[in-house]
Amino acid sequence: MLLVRKYIRAAIVVAAVAVLASCGGGSAAGGGGGGSSSSSSGGSNPPGNVTSRISIDGTRAGQTISGWEVTARFWEFDKANDRYDASWLTSRDAIVQKLIDDAGITRVRLEVRSGVENPVDYWSQFVAGQISYNTGRDHYYEKINDNSDPAVANAGGFQWSSFDYYIQNFVLPMKAQLTARNKTLHVNLCFVDFNTTPFKGTLSLSGSPSEYAEFMTLAAMRLRDRFGISPDSLEIILEPDNGDGWSPTAVGRAIVAAKSRLAAAGINPKIIAPSTSSAGGTAGFLDGIATISGASSAINTVSYHRYDGAAADQSLATIRQRAASLGADTAMLEYVQATIQNFFKDMAFGGATAWQAYAAARKGDAASATSAYGAVLWQSPGGTLALTSQYSQIGLIQRNVLPGARAYAVTSQLGSDLSLDFRNPDGSEVIAVYSPGGSTIEISGAGHTAFNATFAGPDRAAYTSSTVNANGSGLIIVTIPANTLVVLHSTN
Repeated sequence: MLLVRKYIRAAIVVAAVAVLASCGGGSAAGGGGGGSSSSSSGGSNPPGNVTSRISIDGTRAGQTISGWEVTARFWEFDKANDRYDASWLTSRDAIVQKLIDDAGITRVRLEVRSGVENPVDYWSQFVAGQISYNTGRDHYYEKINDNSDPAVANAGGFQWSSFDYYIQNFVLPMKAQLTARNKTLHVNLCFVDFNTTPFKGTLSLSGSPSEYAEFMTLAAMRLRDRFGISPDSLEIILEPDNGDGWSPTAVGRAIVAAKSRLAAAGINPKIIAPSTSSAGGTAGFLDGIATISGASSAINTVSYHRYDGAAADQSLATIRQRAASLGADTAMLEYVQATIQNFFKDMAFGGATAWQAYAAARKGDAASATSAYGAVLWQSPGGTLALTSQYSQIGLIQRNVLPGARAYAVTSQLGSDLSLDFRNPDGSEVIAVYSPGGSTIEISGAGHTAFNATFAGPDRAAYTSSTVNANGSGLIIVTIPANTLVVLHSTN
């Protein structure tokens, strides 16, 4: 059935192209030809059936892309059978390869749970099959102080096995494969302290900035000294509004204490905060953080999640304004149900510098392609890895837009299509347009005149590639079906 749908969508694209060509559009993907001497036939005038018109302003540069992020999460947790599942490790290298090549992933969120500060190593017991998933999870955020002096750590009071597991089995392989491609891995060290498990221990890291600073400095030093990786960024606390006592002022105190102690250890990551679960909660947390001297000015990235759904869109302008006032950028760093429309809104001119849905990979039957929300990849029972339907379109943009790319202003003059324009560090241009209803698009102001066009339909539809050239009026014309993304990557 999937194969049939692929052929149907490919036929739709071809038919749309034929219609455009008959209207004078020209190229194999509907691009304007330029003139009678061009290899792509067609006149210099745009076709009369243009339904979408966008204009790129190459003089207005926006945010610089830091990279595309994923959380180190796979199918190691077999929740249905309440046990550890090591089978993902046999696919690890293939997962890493597809994350990089198919989805453009260059950032990893490396989580460290507060329950690491505990005299008992529950993670090793879990991996060894000695305790169940649910038993281990009950202790995720059980914090027991190593000693009464935050300036001197008792090594026996910290259990790093879970932290090391993801570094050894994912972060290092990601770094190695990216290095082989002359790319750099961005490691985002992220603290997690949810208020969702029955055991909370005897220590409040939210209530003791010095203890928090000790904990995070030990994590960063372990990453550096044992594994040779200094964290590029520190996400102070994941979803403080779901945390164990993490008020805005607690976040502010943690920023100041951690930044100072990390600097003393020779580690200076960029600071990411507040990472609230809803975009609408970001401004309130920034207000509270601002009451702590030195906290606001230390923030390099104002981060948010999108779990307030459609209402999140109403907060984006405020988040960007507040970040600009701090001299910071913004990032959308988790939304399990994220859509291609969410991606376009977050990445619009002046928007996010980094973005992620959530997990690296999940496994399941064919239904997992559409049900594995939050995952970049899914693995079939036969062992085949592929982008999930959620990521089939998002991944197409991400693998074309490289770290260091600059966003440029795009305005819509006709229609309701969503559009983005980026210029990569190598000088190439990437134009992305998503059409909910299908359209013939006229693009003006592009910095290049020749492009490869790649189409991605919904439901993991096959990609259809062709070429597009600007016509004699400098316009790029392309036709796409409904619910389809086209990515134009310059070739000249």
